Amino acid sequence: MTVFIGRNIRTERVRCGFTQKQMAQRLGISVTGYNHKENGKRHFNLVEFILICKILGADPDKLIKKSS
Repeated sequence: MTVFIGRNIRTERVRCGFTQKQMAQRLGISVTGYNHKENGKRHFNLVEFILICKILGADPDKLIKKSS
């Protein structure tokens, strides 16, 4: 499930025009750490997930659901 969330976050991030570096800076984590989380190697915690939703203006349900 983590892979799908990361993939959905990536899709929404790119759609909004943000880079991984910009997202990492806004979350207060390293770019490598953000990359690992977006690629499913690590997990986003709840606070990070909520902040990502706010930054991207995304519906949490949309980011959680499996991509088709």
